[in-house]
Amino acid sequence: MTDESRIIDCHIGALSQPLQEVYLEVNGFSRGMILFAIPSYGVLFKCRAGGDLLDLEFGAFFALLRFVKTSLAGERIRKIRVNSSNPRFVFTLANRGPLIAARPGRRKMLEDYLSKFEIEVRLIPRRKNQAQLSPTDLPSIPREQTSPLILRKGSRSRGHFRPIQKGLMI
Repeated sequence: MTDESRIIDCHIGALSQPLQEVYLEVNGFSRGMILFAIPSYGVLFKCRAGGDLLDLEFGAFFALLRFVKTSLAGERIRKIRVNSSNPRFVFTLANRGPLIAARPGRRKMLEDYLSKFEIEVRLIPRRKNQAQLSPTDLPSIPREQTSPLILRKGSRSRGHFRPIQKGLMI
């Protein structure tokens, strides 16, 4: 049985809404967003992305897994519980349906992550999905506690102004 300290609960989500700013539409900004949260680490990730809701949800799923693999590598996490409010995503993943088989890249990434982690996907009501929260709703890490996140070399070297990005194409 897996040690509870090596299990992590995560939430993923996706949004796709019409752009209501002329500037955003003219400049090709993506209409969707991928979201993930790891409440026990105070992590909330949101990024513009393009695609339909299922593609966006898969984008959030793989972004979460990559984050856990790279930024939480020192935590030796073995099991990941992924909570999603998208029934189509949960059932597609649970049944390894044709939507996974039809996308060789998606299937290969899934197989790669399944070889590293035990992944459990659960369907939860949208109101309980913490990926949908505002950043102010998640507690920050107390000052005396060190962050377990592994930062890339040079990522702290200096601050950068980064205006809103157009988004990822998923």
